[in-house]
Amino acid sequence: MLTPEATTMIQSKIDQVKPSEVQMMIDESPDSIAIIDVREPWEYASDTGHVIGSRLIPMNEIPENLEELKELSASRKLGIICNSGQRSYYTAAFLKQNGITNVFNIYGGIIQWILSGLEVEYGSGTDGK
Repeated sequence: MLTPEATTMIQSKIDQVKPSEVQMMIDESPDSIAIIDVREPWEYASDTGHVIGSRLIPMNEIPENLEELKELSASRKLGIICNSGQRSYYTAAFLKQNGITNVFNIYGGIIQWILSGLEVEYGSGTDGK
């Protein structure tokens, strides 16, 4: 997705937000944030679960959903999550490189979300419901 030069340039500019801080944002203003889960469908539907209300867009489908994400980011912050935080970090960098500035990485992914004691939901829905 990103060249090594672009990765180096963007690395220091991707906000890393702890899961507990993301949950506070959701609690304070649920319509101001959209959680985008970039794992594969089997991971999203696994017994690990996913963030309540998150939307599944696997990492490899992000480019084809770029325009929709740009529209969504006009009114909401985009919190990107994966399993451990690596794929979501690179996805956030890709989005930023493509003009979406209202984006951050959820530090530590769903693993850190669960370790923080935050709730998850289960199922395979891709519509965020």
